[in-house]
Amino acid sequence: MLLHEVRRTLRSMAREKLFTAVVVLTLALTMGATTAVFSVVYPVLWQPLPYPEAEQLVRLFQATTPGAGAGPHKDRTRVSLPVWNAWREGARSFSGIEGVRVAKQLLDGAGLEARLTVGRASAGLMPLLGVRPALGRLWGTEGEVPGRDRELVLTHALWQRLYGADPAVLGRSVLLDGLSHVIVGVLPEDFRFEPEVEAWKPLALDALHDGGNTLRVVGRMRPGVSLEQARGELLPLTLAAEAVPGEPRVGVHVEPLHAYFVEQSLSQLRIAAGAAVLLLLLGCSNLANLLLARGSARMHELSVRLALGATRWQLVRQVFVESAVRAAFGGVGGLLLALWGRGLLTLFIPGWFVSGPGLEPSLLGVAAAVSLATAVLVGVLPALHASRGEARAVLSPMMRGGRGATSLGWARSALVVAQLSLALVPLVGAGLMLRTLWKLQAVPLGFEPERVTVAEVFFPLEQLPDEARAPALAQALTARLETLPGVDAAGLTAALPFSGEVWRETAGFHVAGMPPPSGMPPRAGYVPASAGAFRAMGIALKQGRLMDAGDTADHPPVVVVSEAFARRYLPGRNPVGVRLQLERDAAPREVIGVVGDVPMERISVAPAGDLYVPLGQDMRKSLNLAVKSSLPAPQLLALLQEEVRAADPNLRLLNVRPLERVVEAGSARVRVLGGLLAAFALLGAVLASVGLYGLLAFWVAQRTRELGIRSALGATPRGLLRLVVTQGLWLTGLGLAVGLPGAGLLARALSALLYGITPHDPLIFVGAPTLLFLTALAASWIPALAATRIAPAEALKQDA
Repeated sequence: MLLHEVRRTLRSMAREKLFTAVVVLTLALTMGATTAVFSVVYPVLWQPLPYPEAEQLVRLFQATTPGAGAGPHKDRTRVSLPVWNAWREGARSFSGIEGVRVAKQLLDGAGLEARLTVGRASAGLMPLLGVRPALGRLWGTEGEVPGRDRELVLTHALWQRLYGADPAVLGRSVLLDGLSHVIVGVLPEDFRFEPEVEAWKPLALDALHDGGNTLRVVGRMRPGVSLEQARGELLPLTLAAEAVPGEPRVGVHVEPLHAYFVEQSLSQLRIAAGAAVLLLLLGCSNLANLLLARGSARMHELSVRLALGATRWQLVRQVFVESAVRAAFGGVGGLLLALWGRGLLTLFIPGWFVSGPGLEPSLLGVAAAVSLATAVLVGVLPALHASRGEARAVLSPMMRGGRGATSLGWARSALVVAQLSLALVPLVGAGLMLRTLWKLQAVPLGFEPERVTVAEVFFPLEQLPDEARAPALAQALTARLETLPGVDAAGLTAALPFSGEVWRETAGFHVAGMPPPSGMPPRAGYVPASAGAFRAMGIALKQGRLMDAGDTADHPPVVVVSEAFARRYLPGRNPVGVRLQLERDAAPREVIGVVGDVPMERISVAPAGDLYVPLGQDMRKSLNLAVKSSLPAPQLLALLQEEVRAADPNLRLLNVRPLERVVEAGSARVRVLGGLLAAFALLGAVLASVGLYGLLAFWVAQRTRELGIRSALGATPRGLLRLVVTQGLWLTGLGLAVGLPGAGLLARALSALLYGITPHDPLIFVGAPTLLFLTALAASWIPALAATRIAPAEALKQDA
């Protein structure tokens, strides 16, 4: 019998192609989009980190304000070696406190050459996290001895990418920054820590010879210890290690490890999750509306079957099977869409957030249960309604369009109001994000990315005949590049615009000849660079001069500062000639020039101030080459490779790309969230409009006789048009009024991502409801026109 009902349903679906397509598509879009978003959001926001007792793990920072605290702070800094040692030796609230330093290094071996992000970690880090290798072993305390840190442990992803998951990789020798290392292990696939790191090695203490706050520190609190208790113990240890006696210059910041990992994208992920929930509710309400409309239209059919002897159970079973089969087709489509949508999201969201397995079964189950329950339960309602009444009453012409239809009509009206209110929320959010993007387009970058190509150049100092030659080699390379036809300028810099907080190096400083500040010294961005980099990227010289070939290690130390630095730290005075004492330098540096501001983090983050020092006085192994050229990209690439090899066979040129691509990354978060909200807003507006159209079309069909009588009694087409449109606009106005508070809450949640506008931007809060109102007006107009075409004679014959 059940098989018979399924076959009948399939034949019915073949006859009702449009209705079936709309129901299946609505289900698929609702389930697919919701599950795809939550498959990315859920592992980040709600799944614990894959470590034993992960709630005990914390990130530890020094802070530039005395005391600091246990919540998120903008004044936090990395940790210095003396403070780290003091914590390890004196903190009893922790079972372990370990340090990490991250750097980019060149891997070369067995025909492979790759630029890696390498984490140098103290021997206790992996045991602290409870991590065991998937293959081989980890490093021990002997690796912390200088010269004995030549062991390498690969992440699972790097092992697969470079070595095809070959177990024979263990024991293989490779060159890392020109020094021989042995691969001793591979980490498990679910290892999640410092997501940018691709390989790990021991942290030898000589790696910290340059001092400063360079360590990323993680600790495991003992059971029962609170964040405040941990901070209270660390603070006096920090003061004793770094502060002037009796003068509280520093603070401590303690943050749960999970919170640290998600803080950069917490608001965006929560907003995406909220938008997905709205879409799920919107889709379910639209589905309910469709099924209620069809159910109302079938009331007569169901009542005839009841009058002819069908039992109430048979009616309910038939409608249940029909709803379940349609829901199954929609569920399969939703699963396929979720898989595709998740793959699409991975193109825009960092791998840290989507690096887990595929779709979470529990998430798919929740989305499927909500959508399928809506389809089945709402689909069955008309059958239950028909089975409760007497057949004669339901078959009566006066009852059709009467109380039964009216009760279902009120339910459908409520659903349309809900749809319109839900559609308004992402529409406002998308409008705010698009306005922010438009405002960001007008922000002066401070540099000119057009026709600029950037690349990483690796200087293996250990392999050069004379390490002291490296600055001269860098100078000769850029000078030779600038003589090539089609090349306007070329230079080297340790940091590009939009390089981000992770790679942004900072330095503490104070004005020489003046007493240090009472707190930790202020910190500014620290960028070794050559003058050619400023010319190539079009960074304007505002005052003084740039560094030149004469600014070498055996000449007086100099520095170029940004305008933001001068405004913030040297107000009301001529910066040129001021001497700055940097923490990392023995002698003060003289300011020789001022350049324009460049955003080093995101385009929406105002530059805080940067220090640029000559490469001749602080050379680095890894630098970014910037070349402004009119040559085609392939020709320029070939020239760069040739010139780098000619300068020195040991040099490496990697990661060549246009600077414009780097600029695009600076607004990536805003663009991704704006695009997601815009897609949800468009889908929501379409669903709400379809729901309103369907309701009014149903309303007109149910009142064909009434409208015919009105027309026969003298009602004009304009009057009938106004009657139907007014009904639609009344529902629209109610839906917009209900949705505005929700839109206001979303606007407040987006405030940290907005730029150049307020969360309650009048243009958006007037424009978004107006746009939705006009869309609803168009949706109301079609059934209203149908009402004006009703012939009175034909309408009066209906049900006669």
